[in-house]
Amino acid sequence: MRMRRLPLLLVLAGTLAASTSGPALADTRGRSGITAVSVTRAESLGTFGGVAYERLAGTVSGVVAKGEPVAGLRSVAGADGTFRYTSGFELIRPVRPSVRGDVVVEAENRGTPVMLGNLNTFRVPGGAPQDVSYPSGLGSGFLFDDGRSYARVQWQTGISSGVPATAQGVGQVIMRDFGRLLRDGRIGKTRSDLGTYRHRLLIGWSQAAWFVTGFVAEGFNNADGRVFHGALALDAAGNQLAVNAAADHGPQTPYVRPNGVPLTPRQVLRRPKTDPVFVDVAAYTDYYRLRADISRQGRAVDGYHRYDWPAAHAPMPNAAAGAFVFGQFGCNNGRPIPLNPIDSQPYARALLVALEHHIGVHGHRAPMPAEQLFATGAQPTDASLLNGLPGRNVSVPRVDDDGFPTGGVRFPAAELPLGAPEPPVLSPVSTQDINAVCGNFGGWRPYTADVLRQRYGSLDRYLAAYDAAITRLVRQRFLLDTDRQTLLTEATTTWTQAPAHP
Repeated sequence: MRMRRLPLLLVLAGTLAASTSGPALADTRGRSGITAVSVTRAESLGTFGGVAYERLAGTVSGVVAKGEPVAGLRSVAGADGTFRYTSGFELIRPVRPSVRGDVVVEAENRGTPVMLGNLNTFRVPGGAPQDVSYPSGLGSGFLFDDGRSYARVQWQTGISSGVPATAQGVGQVIMRDFGRLLRDGRIGKTRSDLGTYRHRLLIGWSQAAWFVTGFVAEGFNNADGRVFHGALALDAAGNQLAVNAAADHGPQTPYVRPNGVPLTPRQVLRRPKTDPVFVDVAAYTDYYRLRADISRQGRAVDGYHRYDWPAAHAPMPNAAAGAFVFGQFGCNNGRPIPLNPIDSQPYARALLVALEHHIGVHGHRAPMPAEQLFATGAQPTDASLLNGLPGRNVSVPRVDDDGFPTGGVRFPAAELPLGAPEPPVLSPVSTQDINAVCGNFGGWRPYTADVLRQRYGSLDRYLAAYDAAITRLVRQRFLLDTDRQTLLTEATTTWTQAPAHP
């Protein structure tokens, strides 16, 4: 893939929207909506899969109409009862409209497009969309090899200047109306140059996944019809942010309540005509920190698909993670230990593709892979490792002889382990505030080189078994064949780094 950048183009505010022509949509119809798009950055990203791509970034401005279900709206509204905002956005898309597929809209995590980096395997910078630059090639380029478009819009108070701290549901309205803009391609009676996208997916990881859960549960996926066809919430496990209705009349915060009760599938999907297909994922550590057992206790509901996997909540840690985890946050009493190295990012890519096939992005529909849940009912041997709920029975997965949870999506790294996930989660295990992140990580006890030889014989024999396990998961659509070599390389690295002694 050869990348070529063109000089930055500055586009005056209003030239891509109806902001300079007559009364805005929300003013004329008494409804919320985006009233202007200002593109301050437009650049070529070269080609992906032979398709030329471009990136647009800037701001969207809009109106939140009187009567929107936004807690605290009256306290920030103007004399006419409406609230006006401006928020940053970006859109990465094929230059030619005829080759555009679906658009994947990411809910930011603390203002950062984490999923863009995770899915494409590169380190993404933080900052407003209109201010950041990405490396040539955007990592692996996965998101853009099949004609996908990618977009994000700021939704969080303190990140977007347009979202008041006392009416944070404004961010939900912004996300809804940004999705509607990409659906309808119009601002009032004027065509938007951001274009239209037949299929739209909303995705998020961790805090952003909790935003996605609340967005759907509170009914914001309806704007004269369905806004997003599908939603992928990684490490959500039914949790939602304490904003808007979920704040329960208390102070609003873009994080979970310390004793917030996760939602069951039936509490998330209550509007069959406009709800998206919802894919919820829980990592092993989410059972200890996020009470993932609670969210699966309700009855199943059509359109809700839950998958449990044996990795930690945090994606595969890099070399710098130790200083962050044990130094900055003092996890495990500040005592460094190996971190669970299992990589969940390839499985996230596969679930995104499965969701696209399920909603018909590629011209035909296919069922989602069968749900895969851990066998639960156990209690941790160390009670301090469970972030329980007052008055509720919260259990964790049962484990096999290697300490891996039984059931769920059986990663080759769990079927053919090179170590044990001990402890299953790092202390302190808490959701007390937005910086209480230790429970997102798990520990790791690597097996010695002698143990690996006794178990598997040689690296070549191990990789042959590992490759066969990958083939099974590709067949089940939990992996893409394009990630085979990535996983084999990671397994080889883990094997070769096995310690000589315990």
